[in-house]
Amino acid sequence: MHAFSAISQRIVSRIKLDKSLNEISGLERLNDSILIAINDGGNLAEIIFLNTKGEILKRTKIINAKNNDWEDLATDDLGNLYISDSGNNSNNRQDLCILKVNAQAAYKSDSISTEKIFFKYSNQKAFPPPLNEQVFDCEALLCRKDSLHLITKIKANIHGKENRFPKDYVLPALAGSYIAKESHDSLNYLVRVGNKGIQDLVTSIDCRYEKVVVLTYSAITVHSLAENSNEAIFVEKHQKLRFKKLTQKEAVLLFSEKTIFVASEKHKFLGGPYLYKIKLP
Repeated sequence: MHAFSAISQRIVSRIKLDKSLNEISGLERLNDSILIAINDGGNLAEIIFLNTKGEILKRTKIINAKNNDWEDLATDDLGNLYISDSGNNSNNRQDLCILKVNAQAAYKSDSISTEKIFFKYSNQKAFPPPLNEQVFDCEALLCRKDSLHLITKIKANIHGKENRFPKDYVLPALAGSYIAKESHDSLNYLVRVGNKGIQDLVTSIDCRYEKVVVLTYSAITVHSLAENSNEAIFVEKHQKLRFKKLTQKEAVLLFSEKTIFVASEKHKFLGGPYLYKIKLP
């Protein structure tokens, strides 16, 4: 079952965020009234807590890590927050890492240390590889069961046919050093949202309430999961909601069964930073 519609009528609010969030790149949920955010690479290594109106409540410094290229956030059922330091535009990084910290402990502290999950991609042999093999940039992180899923950002307009779609690489959600292996369950097909170049690049993903939400610059795709889904992710149906206006949307959060938050970075021509509150059908 496919449903396609404009998202403009479902935007409850669009809030202009504080300029210190000009490069907001990840969103998560602490509780019913507090959001968690991070900025992109080159900014401070800090976790930023907001209320649902986008107002900054506090900041927590991470004392044992740098913000090399932070791209997305995920949480698990135990209250752990995962920060994906996986941005890799030039495909030459050999220090890729996911930071793990208890979200409540971070909220109660002014500074905190994190556990580290280091990884390399199983099929990357050169740093950087040739242009048509540069498929190792990642802006989307998902935690499901006891695994982390890294969804790569494929620049479809410059790569060969076999590399046009995002790949799903899987890691244990445990501190250590790992080889991220490509998964072949249905999540690989779930993120095949389109092939229109920059508009269809996957910039964030979230999973909650037996739904998976995939964000691109131009649309949100909401997938319902089958009731019998276990390790693999089985999709029953999806709805695709297109934004009327293109902005640099970098973070998505399925806040409740019917509410999604989306954040966009500041862009010279497209405006921002913004926090969108969206009601699902």
